Amino acid sequence: MEIIDRKSFFEIEKQMEITPFTQGKGWDNYIGNKSDSLYFVDNYSNPSICCRGELYNKPFIGSVLRIQGEAVKQPKQETIQNFYKGIAQIGYSLVLISSLSPYDIEYEIGIREAGFIRPLHQTTCPLTILINTLDRPAGHRSWKRNIKKAIAAKCSFQIISQPTLKDCETFVRIFEEMATKKLLSYILNKQNIYNLLQDPDYKLFFVYSATGSIIAGRIIYINGKHAWDVFAANSNESRENGASYFIIENILDYLSNENINFFDFGRIGPGLTNSNQVYLFKQSSGGYPIPYNGEWIFAKNKINELLMLTYRYILKKGIRY
Repeated sequence: MEIIDRKSFFEIEKQMEITPFTQGKGWDNYIGNKSDSLYFVDNYSNPSICCRGELYNKPFIGSVLRIQGEAVKQPKQETIQNFYKGIAQIGYSLVLISSLSPYDIEYEIGIREAGFIRPLHQTTCPLTILINTLDRPAGHRSWKRNIKKAIAAKCSFQIISQPTLKDCETFVRIFEEMATKKLLSYILNKQNIYNLLQDPDYKLFFVYSATGSIIAGRIIYINGKHAWDVFAANSNESRENGASYFIIENILDYLSNENINFFDFGRIGPGLTNSNQVYLFKQSSGGYPIPYNGEWIFAKNKINELLMLTYRYILKKGIRY
């Protein structure tokens, strides 16, 4: 395992087969001003796995490295083991992994043999909805009904090829409306969204009402034959006239026309909480659920992990999955 500079990392990443949105250059721009970023590769001259991570310092815990996803090129079990073992041996108090790759038993064995285990408190549900855009099953009746509703309301769809700061401000404003409705604990920043969209792999889409008002927005990421859902912004009006369905339907058509095979619709949280509504919405698209490799943790000692558990679950009142 090697730590490399940012420029070398993104050159190496071009050699990978799958790079999730949390490992793209745009995401690094988006989150770069919030933390110290580090860049890792298994083998500089012959890479098969690489990732960027964010380094934080937490009171009473110390250094915490968070890695969201990995860019991969068919890494073997031994490669995964050696890669993460090398990261664990650096000496961080905690290393938190949240892998966005489809579940692979070779990955689980490799990361376990590197000393990682499942965390006591999972902050995200390790499930998503995957849609084959080139051979897509029909959407459910509720999906079709909402598409018809949006067409009847004369909604229109547009790709924003060169997003401006004003476009980002509009997206953030609609997101805030949605956040208020859903009682979300976070909001977006227009400058950070603008930084994200400077990478052409991240695409912005809007849906307009019959009067020309922007009522829904979506940001997706495209890498090779794969695309990922990144951010959604749905106004109250979009939930009434089906625009939140209409925008995804048109994005899927766009991806199909661009010969992009798969669309990862983002995390789902089926269960007895409010997040089950997100699952039902995404499931109605006609996609199918798959598991990610999910969350893993390496801790110097049990006290550090218990402190992080207390911070996430008690102080931050996080949902446990």
